Amino acid sequence: MMAEPATPYIFDNSDEGEGERLAGIQAIFDPGTFRHLTDLGVGEGWRCLEVGAGAGSVARWLCEQVGEKGSVLATDIDTTLLRDLDLPNLEVRQHDLQTEELPRGEFDLVHCRLVLIHLPAREEILQSLARALAPGGRLLVEDLSLAGTGAATRRGSVAFRSVIAPLRAMLHSHGADVNFARRLPILINRLGLVEVGAEGRVAILIGGSENVRWALPTLERIQERLLGDEHSPSKARAAFERVPILRQAVDRQLTRLRKLLDDPEFAFHFPPMVAAWGRRPPAA
Repeated sequence: MMAEPATPYIFDNSDEGEGERLAGIQAIFDPGTFRHLTDLGVGEGWRCLEVGAGAGSVARWLCEQVGEKGSVLATDIDTTLLRDLDLPNLEVRQHDLQTEELPRGEFDLVHCRLVLIHLPAREEILQSLARALAPGGRLLVEDLSLAGTGAATRRGSVAFRSVIAPLRAMLHSHGADVNFARRLPILINRLGLVEVGAEGRVAILIGGSENVRWALPTLERIQERLLGDEHSPSKARAAFERVPILRQAVDRQLTRLRKLLDDPEFAFHFPPMVAAWGRRPPAA
């Protein structure tokens, strides 16, 4: 049996309940993604590359847009959640962006969301994504700008602030860069693409509503990672071992946040999703 590739991600597609968690995230962020893709002109006959396809909602949507004359290649380091997609114009491929090259010059569209922020070689991989574009092809990259903390109603602000520092430590120890998204427009400009643009959009999570259904399993996973399972990063775990009261405080506030998710008096302005795009110049 082939060994699963190593991954820097905090969440694995093969984790129990990951499909349901990603479905909730898709419900929040897909409408904005589909709007950007529509504005970029995705249509009949396009050849598309969906990188880090996750549970496959964007890949499925692209298949509908490009029709039988088009094609979609959906890649992920773990294709567990893509195995049930059975579409005639879709190819699913296990692929590790950190170690494997992408096809060059083949695609009218290359898209990835919530991928590059996690990868230490993110700028080199961004160059690889641009090289995959055919002349005239479009690149769309989306990532959360976690440099800020987001904002919560007064009732939840203390709870959120109390977990931000250890959460950032966990992300950093996994190789994430919380400042990456805000640099995306500059980095895409450096690739020599034209018609470069960018936008940030903010989701508001309201307690007791459908748009927080993904947050509970996310908080449970964070609680596991921060407070002692085998995946906990050494820096965060060491901090908790040195200061037991810190561990207790984070555990208490995470538990409180889970309760707030059912409270309609609670609202949280999520950190912005930054979308940046550009077009490879046509061949001379």
